Amino acid sequence: MYASYNINNYNNSKQEEGIMIKPGSTRRGAKSKQLNRLLTIPVSHISELVRWMLDYGGVPYREEGNVPMLHILPFALAGADAKAMPVLITSEATLCTMRESLQYIDARLPAELRLYPRDEKSLAETERLLALLVDKLGLATRNYGYAMLLPHKETVLSFWQQRVPVWQKWLAERAYPFLAKAMAKNLPADPGQVEPCKQQIEVIFAELDALLADGRAYLLGDRPTIADYCLAALSAPVLLPEQFGGVQPPKEALPAAYQAFVEQLRASPTGALAAKMYREHRPAPAPSLDHHPTSTTPQNIVSYYLARGVAMLTGAPVQRWLFGLLRKHKPVLVLGKRALVTRDSDVRETLARDTEFTIAEINAPNMQRLNGPFFLGMDRSEAYSKEQGALRRVIKPGEDQLIRRIVRQHCDEMIQAALPVGRIDMVSQLTRPVARRFIRDYLGVPGPDEVTMMRWMRSLFHDLFLNLSNDRSIQMTAEQSFREMGPYLLNLIAERRQHIKQGEQFEDFLSRLVKMGMDGEHDLDDDGIRRNISGLIVGALDTTSMTSTLIVQQLLTKPEVLARAKQVVDDEDKLLHLCFDVFRFNTMAAAMRRHCKGGAEIAGVKIPPGTEVFAFTASAMFDETAWPEPDSVRDDRSLDRYMHFGDGMHRCFGEYINRIQIPLIVGSLLRLDNLKQQGCLLYDGPFPDQFVLAFDR
Repeated sequence: MYASYNINNYNNSKQEEGIMIKPGSTRRGAKSKQLNRLLTIPVSHISELVRWMLDYGGVPYREEGNVPMLHILPFALAGADAKAMPVLITSEATLCTMRESLQYIDARLPAELRLYPRDEKSLAETERLLALLVDKLGLATRNYGYAMLLPHKETVLSFWQQRVPVWQKWLAERAYPFLAKAMAKNLPADPGQVEPCKQQIEVIFAELDALLADGRAYLLGDRPTIADYCLAALSAPVLLPEQFGGVQPPKEALPAAYQAFVEQLRASPTGALAAKMYREHRPAPAPSLDHHPTSTTPQNIVSYYLARGVAMLTGAPVQRWLFGLLRKHKPVLVLGKRALVTRDSDVRETLARDTEFTIAEINAPNMQRLNGPFFLGMDRSEAYSKEQGALRRVIKPGEDQLIRRIVRQHCDEMIQAALPVGRIDMVSQLTRPVARRFIRDYLGVPGPDEVTMMRWMRSLFHDLFLNLSNDRSIQMTAEQSFREMGPYLLNLIAERRQHIKQGEQFEDFLSRLVKMGMDGEHDLDDDGIRRNISGLIVGALDTTSMTSTLIVQQLLTKPEVLARAKQVVDDEDKLLHLCFDVFRFNTMAAAMRRHCKGGAEIAGVKIPPGTEVFAFTASAMFDETAWPEPDSVRDDRSLDRYMHFGDGMHRCFGEYINRIQIPLIVGSLLRLDNLKQQGCLLYDGPFPDQFVLAFDR
């Protein structure tokens, strides 16, 4: 009763060399980038297995249910055929088999969550079990259920008509005799199938009972693998678990013989394992969402494209032209309570004179409201020196090798996951996961899950540094994130201290900071540690993602520079020079803001007290007097001259890390053959949010 299609033979459904997985959907959704779409038959056990894996991995999706047989039209419109079940549509791929979907999801999960074994022996046994479960058990449970129930129209319609479109509910009621006849013939599920299917299910359960007889907790040992999840989902038609994520008939609505068979199987060791999997490992199905949960600035289609139109009309090319005029005719321009500084020397001077042009009035109010004091919101002071100095002492000599190893590992994993597909969403499947996992492995903050961490980091960064208009909706989103993140971090700090007291060894940044406090090397209390680690992690995710994405976008628009970058892909220093130079053409922040406290003078121009000063670093890096051939991309400029990460005493604390990360992230893409853009770059407010690239497999 759980699917009206032929389950492809598991061993023969492996992707053959040269067969391309269909492209996904790169269009924007109603309020954000599209959620992954899962086209299902809600009662299908195959659909349940993929749904379960999405829920298990915390992968956001929207389910679109259909009535058996009536699913053919929606599936065809989505680019799938009648035999597909379920269909998972992402920005990268349209996955039309259960196996494709499971491996696609698993390959993109953090290593500790992956369910496919990595060693050859365990993987071979897993493949054997999956072939047994999918090719035999899955077919038998489905056909048994429908053979028993198709004669009972009201019972079948009671679950067919749930979570499906209205037109399908209406049509299923009226066309039921034709649908039931077609299914009985095609599955097959006629009454003559009941006994053979029942016997096959009993044989498979007996085989698995024998496997479990040695006392193992799961099919392959002491932890669940994909085989255990497959067993639980594909036996659902004959076990009817309460935690089933789709729809199913109540047990009391079944024929007596069916109910007796359910009780018989539930009493077996295999039935008990399946029940345990649902009871202990089945998360609640994801709630219905109207926008992607990692997109923190949802906008309807009209307002989004109006905002993008304005951004294009005022974007980097227009800014460069305007900055050129200002540098030539009015390099320091005072407009009421705002001053624009555009020449290289003047910008550097403004950022260097940090007692006259201060940052506390710019950053401190938002930081105090959300997080408490952090050195990026402090002017030159004893508190600034103490807190920044404590963080700098955490970094050990030779730290670059540890950073490089962590970033390279996660880049390699995400690229390997993309190879069978031939496409990668650079933002959601490379830059943001790599940066989030770097925060876990190096900075020591795992977060509750990836989606939550990404939401926290983006919403807080947006309000702290990019919410120039003090938009209240952006503030409220950030405040909610802080209410969640603050207690989480305090608990994490306390737990980490306890583990250290018990003799456990940690190498991450947070643990070192905690240990240094225990050893009397700084006087930060738990809230002080929380404040500072919060500031570091908020700046560590979307800064890295935005920088890498905009660099790759610029490389793809400059074929000659792209070719040069590919030639030096194995030389991280040369590649970094090229990346920093091409980044000038669309850097992530056009200006650094400062407050003129008591009045000052720049290049002979008086700046009144209370003026907000915009030091346009984007303009400075095209100043012909300081940057030879500014319109050319060169690889021989000093890295310290770039102002992508600011300048002066508040130059970004994480620039050291980004100088290591950026060539590794960008280089992982440059090694792909025939790299090209597929679909447009989508934004979430000011953040690149989806950038799908295609390449030759």
